[in-house]
Amino acid sequence: MTLSDWLAGKQAGEIYAVIDGALAASAVADFYTYDGENANPLFAGTAFDEQSALGPWLLPAPSTEFMMANPALSGFYLISDQSVEQIRRHWQSLIEAIREGEAVWFRFSDPRIFLPMLSAMTPDERDSVLGPCSGLWIHGKAFSRTPHARFQPALQSPWFHIRPHHLAGLYDENRHAYILRRRLWQTMTAMMERHPDPAGTILPTLKQANQDGLQEDVRDGVVAGTLALQANLPLEEIRVPLMLTDDELVQVANWLNKHHELTGVS
Repeated sequence: MTLSDWLAGKQAGEIYAVIDGALAASAVADFYTYDGENANPLFAGTAFDEQSALGPWLLPAPSTEFMMANPALSGFYLISDQSVEQIRRHWQSLIEAIREGEAVWFRFSDPRIFLPMLSAMTPDERDSVLGPCSGLWIHGKAFSRTPHARFQPALQSPWFHIRPHHLAGLYDENRHAYILRRRLWQTMTAMMERHPDPAGTILPTLKQANQDGLQEDVRDGVVAGTLALQANLPLEEIRVPLMLTDDELVQVANWLNKHHELTGVS
């Protein structure tokens, strides 16, 4: 859906833009050039106050000229009939989210991150994230809040939980291989030094593990286990560095036993 189509069919309410200050350094200046007023840096008044210019910005009532000049916004457009203060507070409450029990920065103003996550959310999760906003348009995709869904402003933040399914669309196999290689050089240096070609083993093993649906620690474990066996080290060597449980180590061993053709070790 084009931005023009979305605007033509919009519900009652005011249009807002949320832009990423780090990705679109000139967008706020453009907003004022096209007669915009009262741009809100969402980091202001938060723990990230000193980085306000580089964080997300809420731009109320952007002009048609601004929107036509910025259809591929480094951010997104939204619509709401609620007050700008309530909208500002809601999106500020999402600056941090909870992942595996820890507070992490939720970079919702970056479409490369937010669009895949938003697409992966359940309807209830999406309603919660949209909050006081009835609709949202981001890079050709339109999302709407469930009609009459109850909005309860967050009493504290962070409150939104980032789940594994939210991140599925962000997964990059090559980057995972790179990060895992660096991790193993740090935690299992002797093994990596003994192996003739760690990089040449890590990616194909990771690809097979992903095809087999392995997850998290077991997936990393079969990669480390392949390297260990090829370096003539016992599989037990990977347990402590990767903090594997007994059950996870058994899963790793079983997988390796089924893939002798990949490991080259029988």
